[in-house]
Amino acid sequence: MPLFSANIVLHYANKQDFVLLDEALRSNHFLPENVPGGDLSETAARESITLQYLKKGNLALLEVIELVKNAASKTGKKFSFTILKNRNE
Repeated sequence: MPLFSANIVLHYANKQDFVLLDEALRSNHFLPENVPGGDLSETAARESITLQYLKKGNLALLEVIELVKNAASKTGKKFSFTILKNRNE
């Protein structure tokens, strides 16, 4: 079963945006690999926040891209992402 690694960058986002993205990704069975902890302010926006999530499953790369894109678009912030597929898992 392939393992997908998603690196997502939210631009000018605050803690509420991070929480919204985290909930959306977890609802699609993504597991956090590297997420910011308590260093995010409730209201202050940061220029960028980088998050890393893992997803394991028999999915096509395009399916994973759509899941990440839909989750990130729920924040209403600009975002960019990369998806890496590890076939050896």
